[in-house]
Amino acid sequence: MATSSLTEAVFSLPGEDRRGGVALARDFARRATAICGYLGNHDDVVLVVNELTTNAVRHGSGRPLVRIVGGRDQMLVEVADDDDARPEVRAGRWGLQLVALFSESWGVTERAGQKVVWCELTA
Repeated sequence: MATSSLTEAVFSLPGEDRRGGVALARDFARRATAICGYLGNHDDVVLVVNELTTNAVRHGSGRPLVRIVGGRDQMLVEVADDDDARPEVRAGRWGLQLVALFSESWGVTERAGQKVVWCELTA
């Protein structure tokens, strides 16, 4: 991802209402995408944030953290949680399949003891 004109935004899902926090994460993604001036489809960014945060709430632990870094041409979406189990793309589970479909690339990494599932979208 090019380093010029990038904006970074971070959102932590509330600890007391994790499922309701997914809706807040979608709203956060809409605002962050607009602020970044992303020229691609904003709904695609919201969709991958929804899927990644839903997975973090259902299968992860701790308070999921959403990080979006982007600009006009690219968006990097990361969702971190405290569970070290790596997510899998399996038949019948559409979330990560959608992320793979709408993203240029995606993966899983570890940072500061947290699992980070990330994807990159381009305009």
